[in-house]
Amino acid sequence: MPDREVLAEKIRALRPWHHDIELFDDFSTGKVFSPDGKLAGKDNDGVSLISPRSRYFGRMRQLFPEGLSGKHFLDCACNAGAYCFWARELDAERVVGFDVREHWIEQAKFVQQHRTFQPVDRIEFFVRDLYDLPGLGLDPFDVTYFSGIFYHLPDPITGLKIAADLTREIMIFNTAMMPPGDYQNGMTIAHESRTKVMSGVHELSWFPNNKETLRDILLWMGFKEQKISMLNENKTDAPRSRIEIIAARERGRLENFDGEVLV
Repeated sequence: MPDREVLAEKIRALRPWHHDIELFDDFSTGKVFSPDGKLAGKDNDGVSLISPRSRYFGRMRQLFPEGLSGKHFLDCACNAGAYCFWARELDAERVVGFDVREHWIEQAKFVQQHRTFQPVDRIEFFVRDLYDLPGLGLDPFDVTYFSGIFYHLPDPITGLKIAADLTREIMIFNTAMMPPGDYQNGMTIAHESRTKVMSGVHELSWFPNNKETLRDILLWMGFKEQKISMLNENKTDAPRSRIEIIAARERGRLENFDGEVLV
C-alpha cells in the first residue's frame, strides 16, 4: 500500500490543483486539501479546486451508454488530466491530453504514476500550445473535450477549428461567456496574465457573448446537431456566465441526450 502521507506531501508540493482525482481507496488529490475535494479560489492560490467526476460520468453515459470501448478521446487544455483518466475508466482505446502549461502536465503525469484506482495505460500527456497541433500529425479522435480554453485564445475561431478538424463524432464544448454590449452576436475582447496558471499564455483573449454566436461557429465547423447540457446564467456579482454545448457531426446522434436544442 502506498504511503499516504508521502504522497500527500508530494501533492502539496505540486499545488495549486484544479482537479480532484482519485488515486486509490478514498484517497484523492483534492482530499489532501479538504474533506470533499473542493476549495474556493481564495483558499487555493487563486485556483478553484473542483470535483466534477459524477457529473462527467452522468453526461458521458448518456452519450455513450456502452462506454468508450474502441473510441479515441482528446482533451484540449487537459489541466491535471481528470477527464482523460475518467475516459480511460470508460474503456477508451486511446486518450491524449495536452496543456500549454507544464505545471498541469506535471500533475497529470504524477497522477498517472501513482493512480491504482483504475487503468492508466493508453493515456498520453504532453505540453503543447493548441496552435501547434496541426504539425504533430495526430490521427482524428472520436470525442474531443474542449473545456476552459476557448476564452483564453487570441484567435479562438482558428483554435476551435483545429480541434474540430480532429473530431470525428462529438465535441464537448465548455466556455465562459460575457454579457453582450451594443453588439449582441459577437465576442468581447479581454486581456489576461501570461503567467497565472489558470490563464492562457497569449495575453489577448475573447469571450463569446451568447449561445447563438457559439451555435453558428460550431455549425460552420460541421457540427449539425447541438444541445446545451449546462448554462449558468450571469449573477449580479459575477458578470461571466458558463455554457456547455454537446456538438455532434450527425443529426440524430443526440436524440437521447437531455438538453436544450440549439440546432
